[in-house]
Amino acid sequence: MAWYEPHQGLITDYMMIEQNISITAELLSWRDCDKQLKQIRLQAYRNDYNDGDYDYFFSLRFAEYPLSNLVFNNDVTELVCGNPKASAATIRKKLFKIMNDWWLNNPDYHSQKSDKEQQNDRN
Repeated sequence: MAWYEPHQGLITDYMMIEQNISITAELLSWRDCDKQLKQIRLQAYRNDYNDGDYDYFFSLRFAEYPLSNLVFNNDVTELVCGNPKASAATIRKKLFKIMNDWWLNNPDYHSQKSDKEQQNDRN
């Protein structure tokens, strides 16, 4: 089971990041992967709950096993392991920019008229 955490660098609580982005030691282990061996993807999927609620979980993954409910899939191999001296903070900041840009440019996934927003307004 992976750990998921909200992060202040993201613009909404509905976007969550997996521990392989949020925990420094794990992000550095991705940085130290040999970029010639596997492609690293930044992927996000929509996690639907039984009550109709949902969140978007972002994770670094090797592209062999795409996630179900995939809504975002971007090659970040060069960003993550292109500079072996890059700090986790630098890599994370760039990944957050990609996530935030996607969020801002795709309001159809999370607009104020989305099912979740309407449901939360009723509660």
